[in-house]
Amino acid sequence: MSLLKEFLSQVGEGYLLIDRESRVVFGNDFLLRRGLLKEGFEGKPYYECINNLTVVKCLAEALLEGRDKVCDFSHEEREYSLYAFVGGELMVVRFSDITEFRRYERSRREFVANVSHELKTPIAVLKSLLETLYEEEDREEKKVFLEKALKRVEELRRLVEDLLILTRLESGEERLKRETINLRLLVEEVFELLESQAQERGVRLYNEVREGFKVKGDWDKLFLLVKNLVDNAIKYNRPDGSVEVRAYQRDGSAVVEVSDTGVGIPREHLPFIFERFYRVEPSRSRERGGTGLGLSIVKHIALSHGGKVQVESKEGEGSTFRVCLPLE
Repeated sequence: MSLLKEFLSQVGEGYLLIDRESRVVFGNDFLLRRGLLKEGFEGKPYYECINNLTVVKCLAEALLEGRDKVCDFSHEEREYSLYAFVGGELMVVRFSDITEFRRYERSRREFVANVSHELKTPIAVLKSLLETLYEEEDREEKKVFLEKALKRVEELRRLVEDLLILTRLESGEERLKRETINLRLLVEEVFELLESQAQERGVRLYNEVREGFKVKGDWDKLFLLVKNLVDNAIKYNRPDGSVEVRAYQRDGSAVVEVSDTGVGIPREHLPFIFERFYRVEPSRSRERGGTGLGLSIVKHIALSHGGKVQVESKEGEGSTFRVCLPLE
């Protein structure tokens, strides 16, 4: 134990050791210098020694539930991430200063949001000019080039829109308008929007959500979530393939599944597909269109509703994306 304490005293993070009787066994200098831990803490209950109520609450939950706990909190104008490891005779609590990381994240989001806003107007003007030139052009060979230019401008417009949506979701500034939603009707509207795209690719759409299945959430956000999943399922499907949307209740959650019979995702790529701009095969993605932000938007919409998103896939056989949303 003495070697462990000596080691933990030298690291650049905070460490706290709490025994099974809820008493503090050890706290390093990091915690004392940052004012997170009171002097003379050894042998005292943790809730008497810690100077932050959020930390006390998090540790209490970890001890009561008997499982690891993660939480973020602020203290004296600094931001921290706490990870409590529960096991054996001791609970080990690690405190990491994430102030600079959060500052960088905020700066990145602000930069992306500002650039995206500035790009919206010139893109709209450029699109309008190209549409006018296309309509007035009589020569077919020039119309082909204008059509290609219009397609690229539309891709750029979608990218800017997706960046703005994702930035608002990540920052927590996007407020949800919660209401009771008939999920079958929502899926029907998504299918109506994407029907022509599915027909072009020879993909059949099946709405297997039962009549009257209800979820709580923001209609516009959940519409975007389902649209992005179905859109991907169509793009990466095979000719004469299918896309099926199902919904059911499980463990206090409403589960929405979107399954396809497409190309599937290699196992090694599955942990990364919800990251922004991540592409399994860049050449294939460019060929099918898309901004590379759809699944990241899906993930953040699910998180903003207190839910989560999972994926199961087998290369060459298709994929199933599963979104779990709290019933209440």
